[in-house]
Amino acid sequence: MRIAVIGTGYMGSAHTRVLKRISDENPELIELAYVVDVDINRAQSVARRYGGKPLSNVREIPCGEADLAFIATPTEHHYSVFRELIDRDVKGFFIEKPLTRNLKEALELIKAVEENGIWVNVGHIERFNPAVQALHKRVKEGFLGEVLTVISRRVGPFIARVKTTDVIYDLGIHEIDNSLTIYRRYPNTLRSYTLESLVSNLTDYALIILGYKRGFSSIEVNRVTPFKQRIMYLTCSKAVAYLDYMNQELKIYMDEHEINVRIKKEEPLYLEDLAVIKYFIEKREPPIDIYQAFAGLFLCEKALESTRTNREIVLEEDNEYRTYRDIIEKGLYNFNKYIERL
Repeated sequence: MRIAVIGTGYMGSAHTRVLKRISDENPELIELAYVVDVDINRAQSVARRYGGKPLSNVREIPCGEADLAFIATPTEHHYSVFRELIDRDVKGFFIEKPLTRNLKEALELIKAVEENGIWVNVGHIERFNPAVQALHKRVKEGFLGEVLTVISRRVGPFIARVKTTDVIYDLGIHEIDNSLTIYRRYPNTLRSYTLESLVSNLTDYALIILGYKRGFSSIEVNRVTPFKQRIMYLTCSKAVAYLDYMNQELKIYMDEHEINVRIKKEEPLYLEDLAVIKYFIEKREPPIDIYQAFAGLFLCEKALESTRTNREIVLEEDNEYRTYRDIIEKGLYNFNKYIERL
């Protein structure tokens, strides 16, 4: 299977490195065929290190010569690159999160996928973090009891490469996705509080509260903290779980007992890319499809709207939610299918 990586910035370079590892381990499985970036010097540098033919434009990929494309460009180019590659007869896609820069483009992408029978997985890397999967399995099995609250904090210093992406789309979307995966249903209400123009021209600090019929998720994200932290506390009826994303640690507290869950550590990006390749080759549904991605993206947009209008949004009363309910419910159905496969 011939793979093209589009965009060789931070994530694109990481994907080419991981794909080189997968190719070395499974030489009969894949070939990194093309590395594309508008900066041809950067594409050439990455290609020299990891392989693939360097190109400066996706139009230079010969029609029918790439089976699966990894789109790791800035978010504002996801949809346009996707459309170009459909014309190059690419049948499978990995698109980094967020799916698109807005709901309009997401809807157009979904329409194109459905009309052309395209296979698309969206890159929500934390779903492949071994500690996160260990937590999801224990929630699924009922080991922790009923989920009551999810408290998460994803913060760190400002990084110039994300200056054109709102912190809610950059960091908050990870925690929104994890909340939906844990609760396996949509919130009833949403309220957010934000601070803008601290280190960029966009939102740099956000507190998002997702209210469920029973329980809530509190999500804090920012890019003004001088140290990097990604943690979650999950309070359930039988136990409290503490998750450290970066160190891949999961601790469970039950009565007088503290359980340090044994985690077989591995790079989440490697696990993600390997799963995407295998699911595509085996013609299985993508682990994280466009409908799951849309459900998360919609809540990101609603979080910005909540701040802009200074109000809590009751989703059942929201016109946009009612308009897109069918797509969101497809996403929720597939969140459940994802959990059942664990």
